[in-house]
Amino acid sequence: MKIKRESGKKWFTALFLSPGMIFALAYLAVWLSLNFWLDHSFKRHLKQRFITEAGQRYRIDIGSLRSGADLNSLMLKNLELIPIRNDESQRTNRSVLEIAELRIECSDLSFFPFRPADELLSLRKICHAILSNSDQ
Repeated sequence: MKIKRESGKKWFTALFLSPGMIFALAYLAVWLSLNFWLDHSFKRHLKQRFITEAGQRYRIDIGSLRSGADLNSLMLKNLELIPIRNDESQRTNRSVLEIAELRIECSDLSFFPFRPADELLSLRKICHAILSNSDQ
């Protein structure tokens, strides 16, 4: 008994159009686009906001910024807190603070690109979490 080629094509078509595959591919597309937005636009906003939240003491360099698989947390990797030099701080020799990895819980992370007001609150929360972790 031979299986026709057309039945194989139909089987693969049915597999790719099944609700489970459609959901998995849609979730993957949302996750990838969110990570792209986080690593470019959100990271730039975070760097700008961090300087004001840190009281002009530090600027931040972020290696990568990713969302967790559940879209409820942020993973910041290779953080460097670099002291901003001014006249008073040139006398003291402060070194760069490095954080290898930091996970911060952020509910409704997937809605940040669509609600700028929530993004500002989250930026403040993330800045405070980074500063509190740097003190340890």
